[in-house]
Amino acid sequence: MSEAVLIAQGLSKRYQDAGTAVSVLSGVDLTVRRGESVAVVGVSGSGKSTLLHLLAGLDTPTAGEVVLLGARIHTLSERAKGRLRNQALGFVYQFHHLLPEFTALENVMMPLVIRREARESAERSARALLATVGLADRAHHRPAQLSGGERQRVAIARALVTQPACVLADEPTGNLDRGNAEQVFALLQAAARERGAALVVVTHDETLAARLDRTYHLVAGRLTEGGGPN
Repeated sequence: MSEAVLIAQGLSKRYQDAGTAVSVLSGVDLTVRRGESVAVVGVSGSGKSTLLHLLAGLDTPTAGEVVLLGARIHTLSERAKGRLRNQALGFVYQFHHLLPEFTALENVMMPLVIRREARESAERSARALLATVGLADRAHHRPAQLSGGERQRVAIARALVTQPACVLADEPTGNLDRGNAEQVFALLQAAARERGAALVVVTHDETLAARLDRTYHLVAGRLTEGGGPN
């Protein structure tokens, strides 16, 4: 069995709202292994994004823990968390979050530049990823010059350029029409698989989720595998 990249154990999250405790997640357990793809399906407001933020160490659980590549992420300093995220995680969001003043190539290079990799090496890696997602000829276009589907493909290239152990995708096709959604989702899945990265996708789209290795449903703060909500 392949190595466990990301493990959530007993993960719970509660917020205080006007003096009342609101439970968003309750006792979530999830293990994702290298090269595996997992979908977390739930309606809007079900806590999918909260779960993803906890898995990435961007939020702190009320109870439980997240282990990323053997490190208990919530026990680390903010600086150490940032370093681990840069080394081990790639992110794809519903909105591409590309920097508008930079070209597609420069946007894809950015995580490597932050890592202080030599510019020549960073550019070579970025060009290779842009070719993988079919955008080699759009490298010098800025986001405003790209279609919605193209912008999301640049975001996928950026997420994979650091060779992450795991890619976390939050409604990665939610802002696209059906045709573009199908294409972008297939590219994301194939590119992650080709690089041996684990892939966790949160989505409301059952059809796309069914393409992945395992599907979980998040209902009333609880995560159950397969079958869909009762």
